[in-house]
Amino acid sequence: MVLRTSATLPRWALFVCRCTNGRPPSRNSIMSVDSSPSDTPAQRLSHIGLAWELTSVTGWGVYGTNVLRQLAVGGGPAPVLLKQPARFTPDPLDAVIFAPLLAQQQQLFAMVSQGGRVTPANLDFPVLKTLFPGFKTITAGRVFFGKPDIGVIFFENTRITPEEVSASRAYARIVAGSTWNRDVLRAHGVQGVELVLQGIDPVLFHPMPRRPFRSGTFTVFSGGKLEARKGQDIVLAAFRRFHARHPDSVLVTAWQNAWPEKTHDVAHSGLVQGVPETRADGTLDIGRWAVTNGLPAGSVLDMGWVAHKDMPRVLAACDAAVFASRNESGTNLPAMECMAMGLPTVVSANTGHLDLIGTVHEAPRVFALRDQRPVRHAPAGWGTDGWGASSVEELESVLERLYTDRDEARARGRRAAEFMCTLTWSGQVKALVDVVAGAIHP
Repeated sequence: MVLRTSATLPRWALFVCRCTNGRPPSRNSIMSVDSSPSDTPAQRLSHIGLAWELTSVTGWGVYGTNVLRQLAVGGGPAPVLLKQPARFTPDPLDAVIFAPLLAQQQQLFAMVSQGGRVTPANLDFPVLKTLFPGFKTITAGRVFFGKPDIGVIFFENTRITPEEVSASRAYARIVAGSTWNRDVLRAHGVQGVELVLQGIDPVLFHPMPRRPFRSGTFTVFSGGKLEARKGQDIVLAAFRRFHARHPDSVLVTAWQNAWPEKTHDVAHSGLVQGVPETRADGTLDIGRWAVTNGLPAGSVLDMGWVAHKDMPRVLAACDAAVFASRNESGTNLPAMECMAMGLPTVVSANTGHLDLIGTVHEAPRVFALRDQRPVRHAPAGWGTDGWGASSVEELESVLERLYTDRDEARARGRRAAEFMCTLTWSGQVKALVDVVAGAIHP
């Protein structure tokens, strides 16, 4: 049946339908939204739901926050937030923009959880759902069903079973976050796969004057949650050699991991000893771990959890950035943001990073680690097609080049910033809306 709502609820709430026995209601129980003729399919969309957890400290959360912001202010389909944010610290202006959307989310959740029991519901507009291994979605994605559902996926494991391919058919479209992800899905027979890269916020991330935190230092930034896949063991091993020759160098890291128990594989390569201890507050003691691995105290500074809005200040203190990932399912949002700031950036030449590197016919905009070796310690049962382990020796050599040839480093940084102007969130969210519209009006 159709929920009866008060006049104070937004119009979209009138199109929520209840279902019984934990199953989505039949499609013929969903009310239709009248729309006037438009020039493009995207203009016919009135709303887009987001079964997406917003946070200020993870890639998924930052992606969702920017989708929500662009939809809220872009004049296109209105966003409907379906999941309560967590660890979310918007800036004051975003707080104003998001306030009514957060209130709507609470109202909608109350509508489907009457009597203390959550009942799945259909919505009369498309819903974007974040997908995880097996094409499964978060809790909100199992409660709210769109017309239709659109999946958004970033994955590392290239072993996709027939059962998972079958599960993918629940989505009218699946948005892949990198060319590598798209190609792997299509090779396994997944249908309706479209490519939409992430974007950058040029208000936050753009070339700006450097603001060193200490005079006379050469400061290298490295980000990403600590795990073997992100290659921090490679970075630490190469920086240890580099620092021995250049004691004026400092490694600034944003390597915290919300799941400390998942950091243990970082030592499997043998490039580093042990894993960081977990402090009483749940954060990883990266500085002490670096000392254990032969670096002087103070040569590695971990920033802890950095809110996204505060990251430009950290990057403005740096001379270069390094990302030696063995795999990137997407295009590595922190690397993109470093590039947008004109920071000379080093990336491993594998998987999602390939979208950032460009072709041999273009002037280089990053320093690509081309020596990619087979990955020896992947999770049991995983496929690792396209993964690669960067050479410590090559990264050490690139760091030396960054240190000695500042002119070339700055030139690549400028080209990187120019390239990132083509990948702003406003443009990428428009591309995402076009995919959604194409699923409804092919």
